[in-house]
Amino acid sequence: MMEKLAIPALVLFAAFVSRADGYIVAVEKSSGRQWRAAADALAKKHSAKTVEYSSPAGFAALAAEMEKSRPKYVCFVTPPGKAGRKFVAAAHDFMRSVGPGPYSETIWGVVTGYCAEDAVALSRAPLSQKVESAATSMGSEGFLDRWKAGIASDENSADNLWVKRRGSAAVKVPTSGNIAKALAAAFNSVALDYFVTSGHASERDWQIIYNRNLGSLVHTPSAGLEFAEPGGRRHKLRSASLKVYIGAGNCLLGHIDSKASMATAWMHSAHVQEFAGYTVPSWYGFMGWGVKDLYETGRHSLAESCYLENQRLVWAGRRSPRGHDAMGLEYDKNTFVYYGDPAQKIMFPEDRTPYIVSVKGGRVRAEFIKDCVFPPLSDVKGARPLTVLLDAPPPGDVLYDAEGREVENSVVTDRFLFIPAPGKHFKGETLEFTIGRGSGRSP
Repeated sequence: MMEKLAIPALVLFAAFVSRADGYIVAVEKSSGRQWRAAADALAKKHSAKTVEYSSPAGFAALAAEMEKSRPKYVCFVTPPGKAGRKFVAAAHDFMRSVGPGPYSETIWGVVTGYCAEDAVALSRAPLSQKVESAATSMGSEGFLDRWKAGIASDENSADNLWVKRRGSAAVKVPTSGNIAKALAAAFNSVALDYFVTSGHASERDWQIIYNRNLGSLVHTPSAGLEFAEPGGRRHKLRSASLKVYIGAGNCLLGHIDSKASMATAWMHSAHVQEFAGYTVPSWYGFMGWGVKDLYETGRHSLAESCYLENQRLVWAGRRSPRGHDAMGLEYDKNTFVYYGDPAQKIMFPEDRTPYIVSVKGGRVRAEFIKDCVFPPLSDVKGARPLTVLLDAPPPGDVLYDAEGREVENSVVTDRFLFIPAPGKHFKGETLEFTIGRGSGRSP
């Protein structure tokens, strides 16, 4: 069956209004003057309209402005005490409620921090940057081959640590069993742009080796970051270069339950500009791993990846009405959060891109740059469609293949296209589609 998108009467008029690529800054009403400075910086940066809201349920004024202008971006600016799990869940639900549904039309994020100065720094961060160096907790020596510099630890072994410095080859660094001390030395000597982790974590710490007490990264009451040895000795993390952090497989790293948490500490002490993670214990993993994989293709920014992956989760959920997968998708639906300016583009190298999709008018052309295998749609957790973020609303609401047949399970909205293409696809292969009007469907 094709996706059928109902149009609530409240927003019927909006379906025929040309979309603006606008930006709304939503500032928490009770925020003090210092926090409003972050909102002012964002508004100036994007020539954006500022709207007040009260957390977590008072979104009426914001809804009215969004229905009027249909912005591409919304950024919530709030102190950490108002940025917890309930707020994140409410924001997810709210974003899907504005517009024709069931998908959200707006890429959104949250600007917060340990202190207002952190929020101002996030608001003023450069819009366009590149990821050239990276670290992972799930790595091997091969992880570093395509980076100018980086660190690869292995959460299954305290003896595995590889470091690559600019202009040099990767080398395995002896840890002497003290992975916390070795990681601290590595982080404090290699400038990094990107860090991705898995394993046990909480709002207070990240366990370096999975399920073993061999050291951890913790935050201090003043939002510092320290690598802690099992015996109690600590080593400060002094990195000031990290741009992006994804807690892809971690519990709770994205949950800001107090002023000082792991998320706010990364923003405050390591100057992270974009942070994405779970606000709950991770389980199903659709959002965390999906965001990581989509971001690392080099096709989308981190905020775009968080947005699109959440829409792909909704797409998967509409094909899985019951059972374990339905429970897992519902669990992940409102629990993963992006902190940062949603218009920011700190991008992965484009040579990671597996396919390119061009949209010109109603013509869509997908070209595979690499060999790809997409799981069947019956694999609810694994299946992903070809995903296209649109620059402008398309001239129709139905996707047709080269023979003029409707593409089953495809989605056409003003903001994105989903094109299911399960199976094997080879480098150089192309697929052709057209977008046209269909009865009973709407963008």
